[in-house]
Amino acid sequence: MNAGPLTAVLAAFQSGVTSLDEVSTRTGLSRDVVAASVDHLVRLGRIEARSLAIGCPDGGCGTCASGTADGTAGCGSSGPSMRRFGPVLVSLSLRRPDR
Repeated sequence: MNAGPLTAVLAAFQSGVTSLDEVSTRTGLSRDVVAASVDHLVRLGRIEARSLAIGCPDGGCGTCASGTADGTAGCGSSGPSMRRFGPVLVSLSLRRPDR
């Protein structure tokens, strides 16, 4: 019996993969299926996604993924705003059970 995509993606992360492309290669799933699976696993709380701060964009706060709707700084917010656009560097990791 073959595992479904969510199980396969979760198993790939458990084995130490570090990128969506690597998950795709390891599982044989398309990149789109891997991305959708990761999004679902994040919503389920099985994988944790954190945006990584790498400095301010050249276009100022209005072009920042953490900027607010009125274009002011969102620095220190818990995560990127829902209106984000452009590339955002994200770290994915297995969520560890609370002890």
